Amino acid sequence: MCWCCASGAGGSDNREVDAAIEAAAREHPGRWRVSRRSLLRAGLGLLAWPAAQVLQACATVPVTGRSQLRLISEADEAQIGVQAFQQLRQQEMKRGRLLTERDDPAAHAWIKRVTERVIWASGLGTKYRWDYMVINAPKTVNAAAIAGGRILVYTGILPVARDDTGLAAIIGHEVGHVMAHHTAERISQYEALNIAGAIVGAAGVSNTWMALLGLGTEVGILLPYSRANESEADHIGLLLMAKAGYDPRESVALWQRMRQTSGESGRGPEFLSTHPDPETRIADLQAWMPQAWQYFQNNSLPLPNVQ
Repeated sequence: MCWCCASGAGGSDNREVDAAIEAAAREHPGRWRVSRRSLLRAGLGLLAWPAAQVLQACATVPVTGRSQLRLISEADEAQIGVQAFQQLRQQEMKRGRLLTERDDPAAHAWIKRVTERVIWASGLGTKYRWDYMVINAPKTVNAAAIAGGRILVYTGILPVARDDTGLAAIIGHEVGHVMAHHTAERISQYEALNIAGAIVGAAGVSNTWMALLGLGTEVGILLPYSRANESEADHIGLLLMAKAGYDPRESVALWQRMRQTSGESGRGPEFLSTHPDPETRIADLQAWMPQAWQYFQNNSLPLPNVQ
């Protein structure tokens, strides 16, 4: 659930965020209300879920209205996010990369000022105990969001942000991930696919076919969903920055700077990437701009599909 301007922009930092979330999910005491054993015993795979539970697992994403699979509760998702955030904070403290407010009061004041306005626009100010950390990583042009109102900002992205409006586009994107419950959705997707894999394995499918199934799942399901999550966070974030009083047109200028910073070297085909191509993102932002402009002109307008 990272900003990640291009392949390799976050590198190992991106992987560590994902690993922390996965570790927290595995250790969470409320993990998986659905019994894998009962699914395998039923012999019907994912069709073994009771209809009522399937309906409960379908949620609507705020703003976009997209239906998503969510097998864990918002409370469980938030607890997993907080635990992952604590683990990452400890790691960065050990490395000496955690940039405290005492180390750089100006950076913290900047991030706090913009973040508070964007969180107000989201309407989630009282739902979570929001927290952020600044990581001193000048070569990492990235930011990340975790469930439970947790945000990570790497110092490498601050020069690209340039000003409050640029930073608002970045923070809006991250808050968009939290609003859309992308952490819960990603965990749910992996769990559903793990169950499906266990069923296929129990059916005696060969290792070769299992490997091909894994590759097809990655390219055909997980990567497209990852790109969809990033695009969705772009959409939500655009409306949030506009509602917070920041000119949404500057989001396009930010992405043009991101493209110049990252270049196109080393970027493979979009369908093999976890993030949309920069040109795709710029085109999408421009398409959503009329909607965002309404919120910039009147921030009292309610966000769509928000309960």
